[in-house]
Amino acid sequence: MPRRSRAASSDDESSTPPTSSSPNTMNQGRLDIWFEGHEDIIQTFLIEINRKQIILPKVIRMSWLRAENFGNLEQHLKAQKLKTFHELSVKLYPDLVKVFYANLNFSNGVLKSSVKGVEMEITKQTWKDVAGLRQRGVQVRKGETSAVDEFNKVQYFNQCVRNQGEQARNFHVGRLRVEERLLAMVVTKIIMPRGSNHATLNEGDLVVMYCIQNGVMVDWTYTIRDHMMKAKRLTDFKLPYVVLISKFIEHFGVDVEGELEESTGLLNHVSTLNMHKMGFTK
Repeated sequence: MPRRSRAASSDDESSTPPTSSSPNTMNQGRLDIWFEGHEDIIQTFLIEINRKQIILPKVIRMSWLRAENFGNLEQHLKAQKLKTFHELSVKLYPDLVKVFYANLNFSNGVLKSSVKGVEMEITKQTWKDVAGLRQRGVQVRKGETSAVDEFNKVQYFNQCVRNQGEQARNFHVGRLRVEERLLAMVVTKIIMPRGSNHATLNEGDLVVMYCIQNGVMVDWTYTIRDHMMKAKRLTDFKLPYVVLISKFIEHFGVDVEGELEESTGLLNHVSTLNMHKMGFTK
């Protein structure tokens, strides 16, 4: 059976995120294949996971940063070993990504899932092979910043604003210098993507930005794992990392024949054109 294909996006800002099959097109046979007949997980999938929207993925090329004179940011991201992760661009499998989330769990220090009977353990080696990420560095997230003793969110934000001397009343990205604003976009749309409210930074966003700019190595596998589990657990949380999870699916050899397949488009890549559309000016 041929794969069902469509483009994930175009260069139009109104493009929608990758979308999975509607419940009406999911017959019991397909669900049984995805979940090996485990009715309890099928019900979890139908009630909790399948209704969630997948977040539109973003890709940023280090060569683009260099060409646009964001060399400092390029070097900061490379120092954090994020180059491969940020440049991931593969076929997307929206249905199977949701199957991955329905089966997702964390035990014995390892992220685990299964898709179509293929068991996946996202080990230290898997993170390195698929995304170039290492399990080393400080563990930070919103509400967990104590590992970075010198971090103060208000002081750091005030150091990043365009108009020095203006005190922070809120953490709005529009007040940042252009490089910090671009970094904020990388954090909120690639590293810890969320479905809305990219304009206001939270403590988790700011501590990650601080670490990147100040050479504090972060354990990105911890950050991403925590974000995945939060996306599964919270009712109103959209599903991130469609590119990374699709790469896991390919890495573990899941049969994708006949599955819905999408591809990334111009909108998915950070470019000068869509930066201008978003109001970025140097």
